[in-house]
Amino acid sequence: MSDYNGVASPAYDILRKLDYGIDERFFSYLFRIEKSKQIFKKSSRGIMDMRLRLYFDKFGAITVPVPPFDTQKVIVDYLDTKTTQIDCKIDLLTQKAIQYGKLKQSLINETVTRGLNKTVAMKDSGVDWLGDVPEHWKVNRLKNLAYIKTGGKDTIDSVEEGAYPFFVRSQTMERINSYSFDGEAILTAGDGVGVGKVFHYVNCKFDYHQRVYKISNFRGVIGKFVFYYMRENFHKDALRLNAKSTVDSLRMPMFQNFTIAFGDIEEQRAIVDYLDTKTAHIDRIVEAINTQIDKLKELRKTLINDVVTGKIKVA
Repeated sequence: MSDYNGVASPAYDILRKLDYGIDERFFSYLFRIEKSKQIFKKSSRGIMDMRLRLYFDKFGAITVPVPPFDTQKVIVDYLDTKTTQIDCKIDLLTQKAIQYGKLKQSLINETVTRGLNKTVAMKDSGVDWLGDVPEHWKVNRLKNLAYIKTGGKDTIDSVEEGAYPFFVRSQTMERINSYSFDGEAILTAGDGVGVGKVFHYVNCKFDYHQRVYKISNFRGVIGKFVFYYMRENFHKDALRLNAKSTVDSLRMPMFQNFTIAFGDIEEQRAIVDYLDTKTAHIDRIVEAINTQIDKLKELRKTLINDVVTGKIKVA
């Protein structure tokens, strides 16, 4: 629904009412139900890239139910009220989930850069974005703590339901029937969506794309600690090295020269155990919130369907 005058792309069909006995809002609800989507799909034609397109002539030939105007208005007013109530609940729950996400992020960042003991003496890390770290911690570059390498496979090598995980640039794990590494590693895409922000921690057999970086063979540091540390801090360092406000791609020197501050192995293990427990608890809360959101969305969908098709009488 649009309240504005303007210009639309040729990919859009524009519908305006020709009859004053029509309430456009009724059809905005009608077109959302699953039955309408099935009819639109059936009336669509495939084009060269196999996508379906609903051309205007086919769209215009579709028949739709038109209740009396007064009935349309009652239905719309009812749905506007009910869906607004549901949407408000969804918005509140969404904001709650976002706040828990920020809490998780803050918890990880504070713990991996300051440790669990908040009373220890601090020292300047020598890194602007990092600031002070516990006085007894070491500061070193990643290239001195782990082995960094890119993969040798391409996206076309993926196999549906393959035997092993396959990490690609899309940040979504696929499957493959080969593996080039077996063990503990951190993986992140060198470009694509979420570059520098999305990291995977694994300890298994897997393969990876030629533009995915694998960090492994850790020396003096625990892999899971490095994972938590990089997930919250690597992007800050990458931005520092980039003149723009976003990072388009990552290069090997960015990883090699990335600075990590850390305590001894025992302290790292304590930090990892603490974060595993705390983040798992937050994840369970967020999962429960998202389940509530999904149920409300389904309720909204069902309500619209049942009211516009007359299963629920409101007029």
